[in-house]
Amino acid sequence: MWNDYCRMNAVDGYPAPNLPGSRSSLFNMHYAPASRLMTVGAAAFLAAAGAPAQSAEAVAARVVVRGVVDGATIVATARRFVGVPYLLGGTTPRAFDCSGFVGYVFKLHSLSVPRTAHEQSELGWRPATGDLEPGDLLFFYGGEGAQHIAIYVGRDSIIHASSSFKRIKLDKISGTGTHRTWFGQRLIAVRRLLPAEGTFQLPGSLAWTSVAAADEDASTFALPSLF
Repeated sequence: MWNDYCRMNAVDGYPAPNLPGSRSSLFNMHYAPASRLMTVGAAAFLAAAGAPAQSAEAVAARVVVRGVVDGATIVATARRFVGVPYLLGGTTPRAFDCSGFVGYVFKLHSLSVPRTAHEQSELGWRPATGDLEPGDLLFFYGGEGAQHIAIYVGRDSIIHASSSFKRIKLDKISGTGTHRTWFGQRLIAVRRLLPAEGTFQLPGSLAWTSVAAADEDASTFALPSLF
């Protein structure tokens, strides 16, 4: 099965180990354009980013706001966990492994993904070779197919749970000059799940302001098509 998967280099156009294989099945997730939800999501994210520090009581009083979650939002959420320890099998902010980290970040926005890197590699759709966007999921060969996963941040960078450095950290994909990093040598697949309808958690004092602002903006500005 893993040998089948490793031939994704012939499909995705990324370097991969020269192993025999046949087919890989993809599960395409279709998300219809939702201009109003995109506006709500963007307003909610901006409001949260600019929010002052909250007391314990205020933090507890949160409201879930629905909206379209984009790659920049996922990256911003993922960055909150930089420095969290690595632990094989970890799925919580006490410690993460690579797929547990990705699953937790997406879960915070009510986006469900399977537990393992192998299962996660079957989600979404395959972007054109070299067409990376923030929030894309990158899969790396580790001896038995896709055994490591990271979230693309932008500018040749990823965020992931590193088993070598034992923490959540940022890394470069390509390296510099003729030196190729471990990631540049082993990238075998990219999957895109975003944008997708999900949720944002906001302090109650901000949530209704964000929705009201989104309603007003939606009647004033024409949003570009998602597809």
